[in-house]
Amino acid sequence: MPEVQSCAGCGGSGGTEKTEATVELDEEGSMVAKLNTFWSPCSRCHGSGTVVVG
Repeated sequence: MPEVQSCAGCGGSGGTEKTEATVELDEEGSMVAKLNTFWSPCSRCHGSGTVVVG
C-alpha cells in the first residue's frame, strides 16, 4: 500500500534557498557585484516536501 513520507532530497522543506552572484553596472558604468537569493523547489518532490513510497 502506498505511503506518504517526508522527501529525503530536501528533508521535507520542499526546496532550498539558493544564492546567485551577478555583476551589474551602476549609474556611473562601474561594475558592482550583486547577490540574489531565491527559493528553488526540490527536484525530487517538486516543492511538496513529501513523496509517495510503495
